[in-house]
Amino acid sequence: MDIANDTVSVLRGTTTNAYGDTIPSGTPVLTGVPVFIGETGRKVQDPSSSTPRTIRQIGGRAPAWAGIRNTDQLLSETTGDTYMILSITDPPALFGSPGEWPQVLELKRTTASGP
Repeated sequence: MDIANDTVSVLRGTTTNAYGDTIPSGTPVLTGVPVFIGETGRKVQDPSSSTPRTIRQIGGRAPAWAGIRNTDQLLSETTGDTYMILSITDPPALFGSPGEWPQVLELKRTTASGP
């Protein structure tokens, strides 16, 4: 696996809020999972629009033994940021068993950044 630069708690499950909407419950099912999380690219909106923005793309790698699902959320134990999982790719195992290769994650940070 890539060199881990963070550890995360895997949050799983849903609950219903006062309005009857289904929301993530944030129940940790695993803690201390070593992951690599990093920026994989940027998209800049056309400057001629009224609100130019930079959209950061975030990717990660997690060990297959963690069994992360696309309905989970990841809570960084270092920064406190929460990430939703947009997609998970399990690379094909060319050598060894499939569980030896890390899952490739496409992430979106759901918590606001600092000041």
